[in-house]
Amino acid sequence: MDNNEKGHGANYNEDEARLAALGYKQNMKRQFSGLQNFGFTLTNSSVLIGIVPLFGFGMATGGPVAIIWGWLLVAFFVMFIGLGMAEICSTFPTAGGLYFWTAKLGGPKWGPMFSWYEAWFNMLGQVAGCSGSVLAAATFMNTLISVWQPSWEPSGTKNFYIMAALMVSAGLINSAGGRALKVASLVSVVVHIVGTIVIVITVLVGAPKLQDAKFVFTEFRDYTGYTTQSSASPVFVFLLGLLQSQWSMLGYDASAHMSEETEKSYVNGPRGILMSIFASVMIGLALALAMTFGIQDYDTTLNSVYGAAPQIFLDCAGKVGGSIFIFIIVFAGFLCGVATVAANSRMFYAFARDGGLPFSPYFSVLDRRTQMPLRLVWLSVVIIIMLALPSLGSEATLSAISGISIIGFTVSYAIPILLRITVGAETFVQHEFNLGRFSKPIGWIACIWTGFIFVIFNLPQSWPVDNMDHFNFTPAAVGFLLIFTTVTWFLSARHWFKGPVSEIALQELDGIVPVDAK
Repeated sequence: MDNNEKGHGANYNEDEARLAALGYKQNMKRQFSGLQNFGFTLTNSSVLIGIVPLFGFGMATGGPVAIIWGWLLVAFFVMFIGLGMAEICSTFPTAGGLYFWTAKLGGPKWGPMFSWYEAWFNMLGQVAGCSGSVLAAATFMNTLISVWQPSWEPSGTKNFYIMAALMVSAGLINSAGGRALKVASLVSVVVHIVGTIVIVITVLVGAPKLQDAKFVFTEFRDYTGYTTQSSASPVFVFLLGLLQSQWSMLGYDASAHMSEETEKSYVNGPRGILMSIFASVMIGLALALAMTFGIQDYDTTLNSVYGAAPQIFLDCAGKVGGSIFIFIIVFAGFLCGVATVAANSRMFYAFARDGGLPFSPYFSVLDRRTQMPLRLVWLSVVIIIMLALPSLGSEATLSAISGISIIGFTVSYAIPILLRITVGAETFVQHEFNLGRFSKPIGWIACIWTGFIFVIFNLPQSWPVDNMDHFNFTPAAVGFLLIFTTVTWFLSARHWFKGPVSEIALQELDGIVPVDAK
């Protein structure tokens, strides 16, 4: 078998040399540009499917103050997390992403154990994030039908079936190969940027009336029950309201997971992380401002049968225009599903390649036609659909899944950053993108913020908790994962799991000067 059949060019290039230095062969096809990598990452974080579906949550949990100032507060701290991740990504551009980083930064003593926890938390964040995003798209599809068919009654069951159909479609696009993913990536960039611009302008121009600046920047509302039925302060409610903003700023690790298929990944990987965060912040701020200015009657909007965001679209753009905007959200959620399945499957592939998944030898096989982990694409699809099963009995599933995703993602982001500034500080070698002497302060800020939101988003989202619709399932899901990973580690995995397994000896590569990636 020649190099081309293996996915290599006629000669090894810098990307392949660096990957070899990290212990891996170039098995997957390196076919995505920096722009396409950015497209995957922007789609994975998908502000449209983040801030819009949870707009009603923000209105009820702090109101405009939480929606606007909460967005800026979260953006400020997320940039610290992104900077810490980008620096590590430049040194370790592999599909394993944070899982691989954790193993290397933890060293022989701590690497295997921490990478075990890292892999499972990152997978939880990814599958829960995708499940929540596509479930939100399905909910909006249900709403769109009810706008034109008043007799249609949206339900959790209908949401689930639409969500399952969207996920199967996302799996089929992933199975079609690299060309289909490239097209989906570029279309997604257009939808997220152009779609947002159109929504913002139309809402501001078409609104029967606009709220004044005082309302948008200072109005506080609490429909959670905390300030009326307990001694909690408005500040606490504001902090709970950060869920909407934090949910919208996740998934930028997709840039790292796609790095083995991206050209100049040691530059484009970090760039994709930071560009997607910056673009998400700008897009989200414009969207949050426009929608808050466009609120007509607050209580009517919050209690609308269509949901808060669709009601704002319909009020400001009419039935046809509002329906188009609702469909844009549906399409953005679907594209998010496509990109997230791509990222999920690469993370699964890296873990399976190292023997971490059950039936790893079966799942780590790449499809011969596409040179992609298609078995793991469909495993991702099945798990993501299963996570949405609670929606069959409840329409209040989205905020719970959002909280689970936030915890899974942010914990997995913080672990390698923490190791980078502690046990791995002496051995880490900075490459093209580096933070210099600011690495440690930036890293500590990122870790402290993660610990803070870990506590906040595990708390009840309303008070009192007197029925299942008010129950926050996040602690149960996170607690189960902690127990699972801890028990499996100490009873079994610690005896055989050593973290990333080198596929290749550097001396096999004639003429390649290894990159110092220790």
